[in-house]
Amino acid sequence: MTIPTDNELSLLHEHICQALADPRRIQILYALDESRRHVSAIAEALGVPQSTVSRHLALLRQRGLVAAEREGAAVYYY
Repeated sequence: MTIPTDNELSLLHEHICQALADPRRIQILYALDESRRHVSAIAEALGVPQSTVSRHLALLRQRGLVAAEREGAAVYYY
């Protein structure tokens, strides 16, 4: 096992903590833990606008905490 340097740990901490800084993003992760879903299903489950969920999903994808899979016109997140 390779132990990361302090600099690597600092970057990882910054990367993950910023992604989880908003409680809504944590709710999205919990919703996706149950099953893969598309944006409108997540928005409905959380009672927030689809645009809000899309914005949060973009950041979560960028940070590697969420992945997406296209099926036809629909995109499912997991």
